[in-house]
Amino acid sequence: MRIEFMPGMTNVVRFPLEVRVEPSLELLLDIAPDCREVDLVAEAFDLDRCLHGARSAADLAMAEHILNNVPRSGCARRLALDGLLQPLIGQAVDACRLAHRAGEVARRANQRLVEAQIEGGYWIDSLKDIALRSRMRRRGV
Repeated sequence: MRIEFMPGMTNVVRFPLEVRVEPSLELLLDIAPDCREVDLVAEAFDLDRCLHGARSAADLAMAEHILNNVPRSGCARRLALDGLLQPLIGQAVDACRLAHRAGEVARRANQRLVEAQIEGGYWIDSLKDIALRSRMRRRGV
């Protein structure tokens, strides 16, 4: 766990409740990454961001499912809608948590590399070569 100080405070450490509380739509909205950040990461890794109509198709399929399978009104409708939403929220919260952890690991690794380069890491190139050779060996090349 990384220590995160509250803004303007020097003696208050923030406890990350988002890793302990039950998944909910409110939590998802709090921890979801900014869509611009997602676009930057997708671009950096040359991932396909054009999902041409995927959201519209998913919305249409869900609307049809709700029309055909969910009661029209009342408490039963609310329970049925919550039942549809809850597993998806759980998956989305887990994905956001994993992405956040992976981002933290990548930031720390990048920081260590920069620090090593600043210290005059003449040995960095040889470490990169060793890592590349070991990767190639695992692939059988």
